[in-house]
Amino acid sequence: MMAAGGGMERVLITGAAGFGGSRLARLLLARGYSVTGLDVVAPLAAGLLVAEMSHPAFRYVWKSVQDIGPEDVAGHSVVVHLAAQADVPLGFGSPRYTLMQNIEGTVAVLEAVRRDGGVAKLIYAGSASEIGRPLYLPIDEAHPLTPHNPYGFSKAAGELAVWSWHRAYGIPAAVMSNGTVVGPNMRREVFIFKWLWEARHGRPIVVEGGEQTRDITYIDDTAEAWFLAVAAAEERVVGRKFHISYGEERSINELAGMCRDAAGGGVPIEYTGYRPGEEGQREAFSIERARRELGYAPKVPPQEAIALTARWVRSLM
Repeated sequence: MMAAGGGMERVLITGAAGFGGSRLARLLLARGYSVTGLDVVAPLAAGLLVAEMSHPAFRYVWKSVQDIGPEDVAGHSVVVHLAAQADVPLGFGSPRYTLMQNIEGTVAVLEAVRRDGGVAKLIYAGSASEIGRPLYLPIDEAHPLTPHNPYGFSKAAGELAVWSWHRAYGIPAAVMSNGTVVGPNMRREVFIFKWLWEARHGRPIVVEGGEQTRDITYIDDTAEAWFLAVAAAEERVVGRKFHISYGEERSINELAGMCRDAAGGGVPIEYTGYRPGEEGQREAFSIERARRELGYAPKVPPQEAIALTARWVRSLM
């Protein structure tokens, strides 16, 4: 991909060493972009970027997102802000840390983009947790933010900051709100991984609640959506929000059964209480805007996504 000046278009990814960031970096490099990855993870510990570290079009910046400055943003046409404290359970035990990472970190990125003045698109990673118990279904991009836990609040506050800077300073912002993303190298504290791991080892699957729902999306579909937003013309993205998921609501009970089947064992499913605020949560997202305006077309249904993830979990033993 050629920039206006004739060189490769440069994309900065915060949180590049993580599950989604590393997958997006790999995809962008394969399609001709130049990528800078910024992350607090030490270079030799960034295991998901081993191959990318030696790529001639990749540069790694070892830095906390709280310390990002205009010098880090300069020369990049697109900034993709994925850096976050991304685990809902940690938000209960460490709410202030979660707010520091997800709100202060986002403001730091916004200020760096504002002070640099040369970025064409800033894309913020929203979260399904920003909408807990929806006011109507299906959930479209106009739905009010109704977070139901500390993590969800931190992401909703980050999104509000993005739109505030967009309105006040003209920051060319967009929001991509993701559902539950699964696949090889996913985070170990996400319930899908924990269930597959426990079932594979012959231990019960422990379900918190059961009637709440999730919209499971495979990592390759998610990364493709992010790529489409990076590649799209500015007028199709800036000032817009897109829901990125598979678009199929499944109950936690159903997903637990899928995980048990994919793990190949007959372990029992045990039940405990709902997480605080989670009873009544629905993930019934409309992805029509992303289909229509970005050409997003997810290919991997939830059952297949879980089966592919289970195959990877088995390889870890």
